[in-house]
Amino acid sequence: MILSLAKRRNKSCGLLKSQDGTVESALVLIPTILLFLSVLQIAASVLGRGIAVNELQGEVSRSSLLGSSFSESSNQLSGLKVDRLPLPGGGEIIVGSKKVSVVKLTPLLILQDQFLAKGIAIDENN
Repeated sequence: MILSLAKRRNKSCGLLKSQDGTVESALVLIPTILLFLSVLQIAASVLGRGIAVNELQGEVSRSSLLGSSFSESSNQLSGLKVDRLPLPGGGEIIVGSKKVSVVKLTPLLILQDQFLAKGIAIDENN
């Protein structure tokens, strides 16, 4: 009987000893995951901004090459706002702007990351 009690105590002590370090690993793992998600959010935001600005500049350049009839039909679909400013010697400066929002990947961001992208082109045909 005493021998079986000693074996049970050894087993229960063994189970408790096998749990050593779980709290410490959680204290290290949680901030590491948050740091990883934060870095991933920054990288996604920078990449998203670059892609959005490149796409917008392409749309504005396409609008300057193909004329105003093309730009009016595509602007309604994409949410692009285009201003055409006349130049003194002929032609126009086309300024396009679009509000873009980047995907939220981390719970640390309270608000959605939004920015205003702008693109400029010159239309010499007018």
